[in-house]
Amino acid sequence: MKIEVISKYPEDKKRSVPILFIHGAFAGAWCWEEYFLPYFADHGYESHALSLRGHGKSEGHASVWMNSVPDYIEDVCQVVRELGTSPILIGHSMGGWIVQKLMESFERPAGVLLAPIPADGLLSVAMRMLWLYPSFCQKMYLINMLPRSAWEYVASFQEMRDLFFSKAVSPETVKKYVPLFQHESYKAMWDMSGSKYSPQPRKVKTPLLVLGAENDVIISPDSVKSTARSYNTEARIFPNMGHAMMLDKDWQAVADQILDWLDKKVESGKSELKEESK
Repeated sequence: MKIEVISKYPEDKKRSVPILFIHGAFAGAWCWEEYFLPYFADHGYESHALSLRGHGKSEGHASVWMNSVPDYIEDVCQVVRELGTSPILIGHSMGGWIVQKLMESFERPAGVLLAPIPADGLLSVAMRMLWLYPSFCQKMYLINMLPRSAWEYVASFQEMRDLFFSKAVSPETVKKYVPLFQHESYKAMWDMSGSKYSPQPRKVKTPLLVLGAENDVIISPDSVKSTARSYNTEARIFPNMGHAMMLDKDWQAVADQILDWLDKKVESGKSELKEESK
């Protein structure tokens, strides 16, 4: 399977480990490309973002509806093998759920969850959205069955903006990214709603940073805090921010929080090991 990977490399001093970014549902590697990839590269991290099969420029669009959670996990493992080293994993929404699953079996240098689907699955998220936004949930289900060209006739630009972005994001920015959203796998959604593939936090030994957004209508701050508690840590919730944290007007605050945490959890640990080995 040919998997798209977008990469940015540091020009100066290189950090000890690379970062691999994993996108959420309906998205692709493009969501990391404008801000996060160059910013983390500028701070010394070899930075990579993949598009899961059927997303972005990866193969498999014709069968995207039948992709499973194991398929997506294999995509990430394939890219990790190609990198040749164990990276820091940063996942958004569905990508955050995939990171949780990967941490069960393989200890990584670190993991970061941005507005992640909670460890107990997608069902609680779906039920909350059905209760609060019944009309739009029906539209989202419908547009996933329609050709991409028909989406604009079912869900308005304003509805898409309210779902993914905060009011601080300019209309011009939203218009740039909304056309890039695409179909998502029903099977993967079903997999994340049941107990068969649910992440098991007790198996995770890797340090995790859990971040959320105050105005996220998909993954609520309470859900993010619950996920953090599952891993015996505390969540950081960013004010006046929507679900697409990496594309928000204040994206840099999120990136700086991650960089600061990585300096403490990963880079400082590497320095201590070097000192001990002398």
